Amino acid sequence: MLKQVNIDQQDALIFLPGVKLFIKLDNSVISDIAKHMSLHRYEAGEHLIKKGEPGEYMLIIKQGKVQVSLEDHDIELGKGDVLGEIALLSGTASKADVTALVDTEALALYRVEFLALMERHTELATVMTNLMKSRMFGKGGINRLGKYKILSQLGEGGMSIVYNAKDTVLGREVAIKMLKYEIASKVDFKERFKQEAVTIAKLTHPNILHVIETIDDYSTSFIIMEKLDGYDLKYYLQEQGVFSGKQTCDIISQLAQALEYAGNKHNGGIIHRDIKPANIVLDYQGNVKLMDFGIATTSEDSNKNFEGTILYTAPEVLQKKPFDYRIDVYALAVTAYAMLTGKTPFRAPTMLGIMQKIINDEAEDIKTLVPDIPDGLAEFIKRALVKDPKKRIANWGEIHALLASGKGHKIDLLANTEMDMAVVVKLKTAGIDTELLIKELHQVLKLHHACYELEVVDRNSDELDFTL
Repeated sequence: MLKQVNIDQQDALIFLPGVKLFIKLDNSVISDIAKHMSLHRYEAGEHLIKKGEPGEYMLIIKQGKVQVSLEDHDIELGKGDVLGEIALLSGTASKADVTALVDTEALALYRVEFLALMERHTELATVMTNLMKSRMFGKGGINRLGKYKILSQLGEGGMSIVYNAKDTVLGREVAIKMLKYEIASKVDFKERFKQEAVTIAKLTHPNILHVIETIDDYSTSFIIMEKLDGYDLKYYLQEQGVFSGKQTCDIISQLAQALEYAGNKHNGGIIHRDIKPANIVLDYQGNVKLMDFGIATTSEDSNKNFEGTILYTAPEVLQKKPFDYRIDVYALAVTAYAMLTGKTPFRAPTMLGIMQKIINDEAEDIKTLVPDIPDGLAEFIKRALVKDPKKRIANWGEIHALLASGKGHKIDLLANTEMDMAVVVKLKTAGIDTELLIKELHQVLKLHHACYELEVVDRNSDELDFTL
């Protein structure tokens, strides 16, 4: 029969630092954890955890030995091993029976106290994030979230981890963004994460990442999104170098359309507030997707708090002045500048130095750095980087016209200063999965670490003469 007794604090402070789960925690955090634990004693043959019962607490074996009965095999655990930590996070039924093989003592930490401890101690929340990372997929892992089978990890940011998954009902691949416990344990940040999902879910545009649904589980939140076949612009800049003027015009033009759509009053008048290469994905067909609306706001709700990435932040935000969608226009110009030159217009060794330059200095003329870019693109960048938002270019029609003039009307088959070879392939598409073909061509070129441009047109296009 299970018994609960008060824990010996000194004894716990000697024992807990040696537990693998807590080994990186500071003694002050471990001391706080110990204060909220109780000691459970079990006789040989008694259940510590019963399969099918909700996870109310996590157990750390202090002495003794237990057997965990899984579907296909049994395992034995002993001193220092942890039980029920994933069920604790989810509050769902345990997937295994755990039985004492000999008289056993275990330290118990209940769900309510555990969640409060994570909110107080970021270090503990980080430990649990790393634990979830190790358990999300693979043999013996969680491997599933609702109807989604988790396949692998795609990436990780400051607020979240992104996984590749498969919708087992519809058979399609999706991306799942999991809010880290360091953020999920803070109510305001968790609400912001949900805000991103709600914000994007309302937007239906070919250049904005599509959100499918949200799921709350494992004491955090997940956003289920469309899976993108491609990489963000930051990756392309690092791996392949700067973009051509024509490429930049095409990408910035697509982003401008997305921002105009999102900013429309009928769509909520949304300001993205964090336009930068890392938040822009370019797929294998050349389509652009804008993502990460985590700090987006509306014109009515915009405030004076600094958020976003400082290198792409407009002067009025840094000066804590009222702002509107023109801060996204400014960031769009900084992004174009970075795509063309590999650097943002204002740089300094310190954050304060960067802020001072953004507020006071004029950007070096993009035409001086990249003389052969289209005039329309150069004019857009110059006018969008104007310090005073009232004098900054803000009419989307005018912006689209400037960018369209730089995209060109004919495919350029001549090598530019970077390229020294052009391959022209004409083919009949009957019976061919052209999307798969293009994707495979990109993959082969990347395998060879090629710096390249790939353009596709059909017979009805005026961009290529098929009589050649």
